[in-house]
Amino acid sequence: MNKKIELLAPAGNWESFLAAVENGADAVYLGSKYFNARQNAGNFDKELLMEALKYARVRNIKVYLALNTLVLDNEMEEALEVAADAYTMGIDGIIVQDIGLARILRERIPSVELHGSTQMTVYNIEGVKVLGELGFKRVVLARELSLEEISHISKSSSIETEIFVHGALCVSYSGQCLMSSLIGSRSGNRGKCAQPCRLPYEMISTNSGNMVKGGKGFLLSPKDLCSLPMLGQILKSGVASLKIEGRMKQPEYVATVVRIYRKYIDAYSDGTILRLDPAEKESDMKELMQVFNRGGFSKGYLEGKTGRDMMCYEKPKNWGIYIGNVISFNKGTSSLKMKMEEDLSIGDGIEVLNGEDINPGTVVTYIRTENGKKNFAQKGDIAYIGDIKGNIPKGCKIYRTSSKALNMSAGETFDGKTFIRKVQIDGILSIRQNSPITLSITDGENNVEVTSERLPEIAVNKPITKERIEEQLYKTGSTPFAFKKLDVKLDKNLTVPISEINNLRRKALDELYNKKAAGNIEKRSELVGEREKGLLNFPGNGRKEKNDVKISVYFYEWSKNCHNDALYGADIVYIPFKEFLNPDNFDALQALKKEGCSIYASLPSITRGNYDRIIKSKLPEMLENGNLEGLLLGNIGQLEYVKGISNIKIRCDYSFNILNSVSLQQLNSLGIRGATISPELNLEQFKNILKYGSIDKEVIVYGRLPVMVSEYCPTGCVVGKKESGKTCGCSPCKDRYILKDRIGAKFPVICDNIDCRSMILSSNRLFAPEVIKDLRNHGCETLRLNIWDETSEQLERLIAMAKDVSLSGYGKPDKYKDLEEMIRQEGVFKGHFYKGL
Repeated sequence: MNKKIELLAPAGNWESFLAAVENGADAVYLGSKYFNARQNAGNFDKELLMEALKYARVRNIKVYLALNTLVLDNEMEEALEVAADAYTMGIDGIIVQDIGLARILRERIPSVELHGSTQMTVYNIEGVKVLGELGFKRVVLARELSLEEISHISKSSSIETEIFVHGALCVSYSGQCLMSSLIGSRSGNRGKCAQPCRLPYEMISTNSGNMVKGGKGFLLSPKDLCSLPMLGQILKSGVASLKIEGRMKQPEYVATVVRIYRKYIDAYSDGTILRLDPAEKESDMKELMQVFNRGGFSKGYLEGKTGRDMMCYEKPKNWGIYIGNVISFNKGTSSLKMKMEEDLSIGDGIEVLNGEDINPGTVVTYIRTENGKKNFAQKGDIAYIGDIKGNIPKGCKIYRTSSKALNMSAGETFDGKTFIRKVQIDGILSIRQNSPITLSITDGENNVEVTSERLPEIAVNKPITKERIEEQLYKTGSTPFAFKKLDVKLDKNLTVPISEINNLRRKALDELYNKKAAGNIEKRSELVGEREKGLLNFPGNGRKEKNDVKISVYFYEWSKNCHNDALYGADIVYIPFKEFLNPDNFDALQALKKEGCSIYASLPSITRGNYDRIIKSKLPEMLENGNLEGLLLGNIGQLEYVKGISNIKIRCDYSFNILNSVSLQQLNSLGIRGATISPELNLEQFKNILKYGSIDKEVIVYGRLPVMVSEYCPTGCVVGKKESGKTCGCSPCKDRYILKDRIGAKFPVICDNIDCRSMILSSNRLFAPEVIKDLRNHGCETLRLNIWDETSEQLERLIAMAKDVSLSGYGKPDKYKDLEEMIRQEGVFKGHFYKGL
């Protein structure tokens, strides 16, 4: 714990920025108006960012810019401009998701500090190593890691690690969720997530067609993370930065959470944690609960998988603090009677959980106890609370959703009038006979000396004292400075006007403020490379005329008995990695290869745990048997698995989130020869990226798309009732399940029985045959079909149709009419081909 660990706080607007700094953050992360993953936050324009950087520099606080969305080719220059402006203004680091943007920033701003966003889905030491080689200084690890994994990675890594310690959890691995994008064209990868995980669902068995018992509610909505009970262990883990989520939260939330985490980090560091009273700890936890929680807190995955214990199926928004049950409700007076389990005051917010979609709630304007009308009710009181309307049966639980007193206390820290955060300085004041008065101050790095225009005078009556001088100098008031040490050198029998002491103090502090605010950034503009156009002019650019196009088939699940006979028209076949571990499949794989199919083992986007160990131990053996031509990688860390292997072809899956041609160039430089482009592009955007000619470009044109990859298994938790410390009981091989949303859309759930992980597929199939010839003519080398529950006959005809359409165009030939009708009846959509992001 001797190493200084950074407390990193969110700032969605100026008030939250002040709240973060003044309550003890070591660093703040914020977004500009563009290219950040919280586009709906207030964010910072160029002028406000400059003010924030000055404010932070004066107080020795670092500021990181979140430039953590995927970037289109036609946006790359603007993104570079935003980054370059922030860098020249003194930003301390830039958080990036897009590997193409990272490459541009490294080339044009070589000295910029790059942080890999959690959206990059880095979950192992291999992924961290790749980012280190790409020039990143820090990586924000996936939130699904246990503390044991975090510690191993942090202590083995050559770059810094950062983890989330408090706030909202995504149920999907960050960067691996397309649900909001495909449902409502609001992409999480582009900073506009609509949070479909916070909506209600039903779990349906496909065998029976019925909803499973207990299978209705907010089945994808996790509780918020609170790591305070584990903070002592986290501080020993080797991480460099502890991150609080919340750029969309209110500044009162930021102020409260930062203050409490600052308190406990300091208490662990100086050893005073053992002296904290249990009642004080309980009070601090209640304050964290009060500002925001969803049915309580969880420790996320820090102690491993916790199953349904980390979920809140009842209500996806802030619960607040439980304060009692309804004894009775009077509709006429709009007041309820209750016994107080916690205090309540006028101005607090309350909500009654009545089991309906919209719960009755109000800001309390009336409280009456047995002692009459009051401004507050104390724990233990029988009280009447008004005014509140709605259906409020006896026995309903009541929650205090906001505390006026807590909010007011927090608000005082970011009102711009009170400065809590003080920089410690040393000063020397010299008052010598026949010499100008001088005041020198330093913060340890910056030195300032100011001199009076008048000389001290011989005292006629009472000479000035050191005590009187120190009293004035210590009055640093509304400045961000406070004297830690002050040395007054005073000759005897002299007098100086107090106003002169005040003027010297004011002048010295102003100069120190300006010096710190300016920082050492004057040469940064010289370190930024040319920003002229031409970022996308790579060797090999330019569309090549295509005489043919390959057809690839990707299986979520593969059966040698059901699929092989239908695959002989395919050029590339992606088969799940685990199928290559079964010797019974070798003959079928060999037969496919003899028919001219290129056989690739597809790796999941997440290969933690058992997968990781199996791949490392079995890959050499798989390469030796000769059936395997290549690997389809699902994650950037998997590049380390194949480093140094020369006899295997490497392609990247959609999960690499390739949205621009610079990312293709970066992958190409890492030895990748083929990549599935992100399905979030529209047709025109596909045409732009397909111009990059040095890598085989693949586009998904049919099938269900993965919309979420999660460490949480909804089937295991809802059907199998999986809780902390228990194994999954859903028996996924015996049945299949779907999640049905409010409008009846049905999303298949795939359960991974190797690591008990889940993937949710799109409710409809992507089906856009009319774009196939266009894609081929603009440089697409491979058209991909995703296969889930299609029959062997359907698969064979889908391959044939894709080949025909790529050559002759989409003329709705009669021989595929029944196939098209079947597909459309089961539900289709055009993806983003015509709407884009």
